[in-house]
Amino acid sequence: MELSWTSLLPSLLAIIFAIITRKVLLALIGGIILANVLLFLPSSANIAEGVWLSSWSTLVDPSNMLVWFFTLGIGALFGVLEKGGTFKQFVLKLEQKQWVESKRRARVMTWVLGVIVFIESNVTIMISGTTSRPIYDRLGISREKLAYIVDSTCAAICILIPLNAWGAFNLTLISNQGVEQPLLTFIQSLAFNFYAIFSVLLALIVAWFDWNIGPMRKFEQNAKPNRVSQNTWSDGPNEDVSFGKGTAVVLLSLCSLVVMVPVILLITGNGVLVEGNGTLSVFIAIYIALAIAIVGTLVTGSAGLVKVLKSALLGAWNILPLAIILWLSITLGGLTRDLGTGEFLAAALDGTVSLWMLLPLIFILSAITGFSIGSSWGTFAIMLPLAIPIAMTLGLPAAPFIAAAISGGIFGDHASPISDTTIIASMASGTEHIDHVRTQLPYALLAGVAATIGYAITGTML
Repeated sequence: MELSWTSLLPSLLAIIFAIITRKVLLALIGGIILANVLLFLPSSANIAEGVWLSSWSTLVDPSNMLVWFFTLGIGALFGVLEKGGTFKQFVLKLEQKQWVESKRRARVMTWVLGVIVFIESNVTIMISGTTSRPIYDRLGISREKLAYIVDSTCAAICILIPLNAWGAFNLTLISNQGVEQPLLTFIQSLAFNFYAIFSVLLALIVAWFDWNIGPMRKFEQNAKPNRVSQNTWSDGPNEDVSFGKGTAVVLLSLCSLVVMVPVILLITGNGVLVEGNGTLSVFIAIYIALAIAIVGTLVTGSAGLVKVLKSALLGAWNILPLAIILWLSITLGGLTRDLGTGEFLAAALDGTVSLWMLLPLIFILSAITGFSIGSSWGTFAIMLPLAIPIAMTLGLPAAPFIAAAISGGIFGDHASPISDTTIIASMASGTEHIDHVRTQLPYALLAGVAATIGYAITGTML
């Protein structure tokens, strides 16, 4: 079809509607319907058929089926670990150890926990926050400082070490944009993920030097030692069960997930890591970890079979919205390619917008979207199908454009008061949510400005 500005409307509708309503699912559905209207107008029958066929073909595509099941699998895994009781044992075991006796060591320990536990952002936040909080209270470090450190490391490190659901989610989005060697391209994009890099490094600087800016300074001055810690778990860890066995189950299942992904990548890639099947590798690794978690939970007696299976189903149910977001975003991405959105944007930008401005613009638009809807995953789903076609049509490397879209989503999600990770960081740290948002924002803005400058510099080298 002839290239036209109307090809932008489905994506713009999705972005604007998501920002106004904060309902990513409805925004994506609206974009899909509008895309089919533009493709098949004035035939209402063809429009309805197009909506059905585009959605159904995406849903039943064999490669996408792996994505749906691995997404549900990781929800089931953490459902078993958390609701089955072993994760509570793990947390209580670590809380009872008082290995850190100085403020600097406490802050650095939290940063290290956020870096090494890169399986899933919310799980990482829960581990870092709940294990560090008693130490911070005992030493007189503000819980707002704890919330900042866990929030600034967990989401950022999950995107920089993508052997997790985040990586597979984005890898699927990238693959569906027709990128050659999507895994290699995704790995290359990590070097350009400036906000995530700056966020992790800035958190380390704050942890090491106790650098306080903005409202954080007041909270640190008012922090008193030995404040009573409140337990994050509503039902409390079960102190009667075996701590050692429960800890072993958690560590074994999470370590198997980390180890098996690169192993299966090597197998599927005939010895070459970057040529392996990323989606299949994550799929197999998750279900191996799930099996270990189920068997381990049963062996330790933390929960019976019925409770374990119920926990797995509940965990899968809780993560189902992410699978639906991914499904709809892939559908919308395919339709925008049919409309020639990328080609139109490239033609419109050619000669009117300097190349060095493209990456900062994508980063800022992605950040605004992420801040407004409070979802980095939803932002990735909306922005990657816009950013990648621009790069491909202009004949530019896709990696920096992928990084700008993802990095902006992390920034927006990090700064947003309605982000689930921001809310969970407040909960895990035991601080008032608005206090966490206020104290974190100056640091997030600092890293965001640095990232914008980084993308402007990168753009001059394209």
